Amino acid sequence: MVWIIDKLKTRLYLREFQYDLDVPIQIEIEYPLEGNKVFSSSLSSKICYNRPLLIKEARSRSAAELDRMVNEEVQRVIEGHLFSRGYIFEK
Repeated sequence: MVWIIDKLKTRLYLREFQYDLDVPIQIEIEYPLEGNKVFSSSLSSKICYNRPLLIKEARSRSAAELDRMVNEEVQRVIEGHLFSRGYIFEK
């Protein structure tokens, strides 16, 4: 078993009433690799973005909705990253 640490970047795009928001997100994931399998129970992630500013600027959405959107984007990026490396991601 090998432990891997990857750093990923993505962006969350939101359309507000009068403007668009472009939120940069940095993700650091750490996981053990067994053959070509990655188990979600062993994967840990750190997510870094400017949450206070996002909540302030995205007035039409609740903090819970914004957190859900960020988490969905992060999960999509992580799964895509693991798939691009040829790993099998087991939930």
